[in-house]
Amino acid sequence: MKRFIIFWGPVFLFAMFIFIMSSLSFPAGSDPFPHFDKFAHFLVYGAFALLIFRGFARTTGSNNFLLIAILTVTVTVAYGVSDEIHQSFVPARDSDVNDVAADCVGAMAAMTALYLFRRVSLSLNKRGWGGRS
Repeated sequence: MKRFIIFWGPVFLFAMFIFIMSSLSFPAGSDPFPHFDKFAHFLVYGAFALLIFRGFARTTGSNNFLLIAILTVTVTVAYGVSDEIHQSFVPARDSDVNDVAADCVGAMAAMTALYLFRRVSLSLNKRGWGGRS
């Protein structure tokens, strides 16, 4: 149980953060730059995907990166869809399919960055540049 809390607790806390933020009404035109909301969705859901990936990777017992990445993107986007449905009930907020697209792109970008990071790290470790003596 402790292992579950360690690896999935941050996911649930981050999901609560997203839910709370999407419960707030913001005045129209309060974005600091054009398409700020899409950029925010990209970053937030990219970070969310990394936490979800960590949870799956540490608790499923699978080493199949592609399988865990696909599962991660699916869960992340599903939460994004549920968040947009939730926002449709919040005054002064609306749901937008483009927000879900930004969530999906953010999750996929996070998985791509993680894949590349892991490949580079593995390559450096094989060459003896891992920093361990």
